[in-house]
Amino acid sequence: MKVFWIAGEPSGDLQAAALVAALQDAVPEIQQAGWGGERMADAGMQQIYDLPGQPIMGFVEVALKATTILKQVSKVKNDIASFGADLIVLVDYAGFNLRIAQWAQGQGIKVVYFIPPKIWAWRESRLKSLKSYSDLILSILPFEEQWYKEKGAEAYYVGNPLMEKYEGLNHYSAASKKVVLLPGSRLQEVIRLMPQFTLLAKAMPEYTFHVVRAASMKKSWPVELVPKNVIVEDKPLSEVTEGAEFALTCSGTASLEIALLGLPQAVVYRANPISLALAKQMVKVKYFSLPNLIMDAPLVPEFLQEQVNVTNMKALILESKEDQLYSLSKLHVRMGSRNLAQDAVPRILALLNA
Repeated sequence: MKVFWIAGEPSGDLQAAALVAALQDAVPEIQQAGWGGERMADAGMQQIYDLPGQPIMGFVEVALKATTILKQVSKVKNDIASFGADLIVLVDYAGFNLRIAQWAQGQGIKVVYFIPPKIWAWRESRLKSLKSYSDLILSILPFEEQWYKEKGAEAYYVGNPLMEKYEGLNHYSAASKKVVLLPGSRLQEVIRLMPQFTLLAKAMPEYTFHVVRAASMKKSWPVELVPKNVIVEDKPLSEVTEGAEFALTCSGTASLEIALLGLPQAVVYRANPISLALAKQMVKVKYFSLPNLIMDAPLVPEFLQEQVNVTNMKALILESKEDQLYSLSKLHVRMGSRNLAQDAVPRILALLNA
């Protein structure tokens, strides 16, 4: 059995690695290869191309990279054919992966969409393509299963890999004066957030600020000088967060990780103004952070654009965190007890053997 993976972003690499490992444990002789990151390679996937190592984002940025993306689509098709894949597992990254799903269907290759695109937030028109070109849709967000059912489609909630990874951990330490900063895994995000984080550190010299540098940013880190109370860490998030009292998190998977680690946070985001203006016209949800979307409630504060400033961030760090700590327990209950080994792997193997 041969499985080919495509994960286009660092967050997808993180989530998919757990499923790569679960499949390998269940069927040791299975062959897994693909376009994915370091974590997927460590879990047992033969890495043909490191797509998450150079992520792009936003309407403007994607448009500027259109030629590159088309060349990548052509190359990955050749790699899939050369590998002789029986099944493809696509991980989020809809603009790229839906093209591959359509092509794969024409080639007679079965398609699993693990972490489907967030069409409930925007571009619901993609539902038709997603249903047509996917043999199996596996979700890691608990509310998606019902959403798809209401739309006449099937998607299965198979638990969230982060729940398994961080089970039993609580890294909060009151009044430790340690703050974790997550500026993102893409160059554009880091460039927009790190200047504000630097100003914050200068305004709060009694605190220590630990910046989690994503693996995808090591070679292109744009920040040369930081205050003495800022430490740039090339370590796993679960190591850096231990003993912290607060986190400022770039929107994305990291916001859910921080919540599951028991750490109060605020989600802060600065985007290309044109991309953000377009997104506001299209997005249909009230929140942009995963904890709030999962709970459908303002579990963590969210700040956008000019709201991300020293005054607001300092106030968040200094205020009481008891309400948010209480709400984090509800998030665990909402996420449930499903897991990849019991809920995802059997469905994938059944499709492979069908």
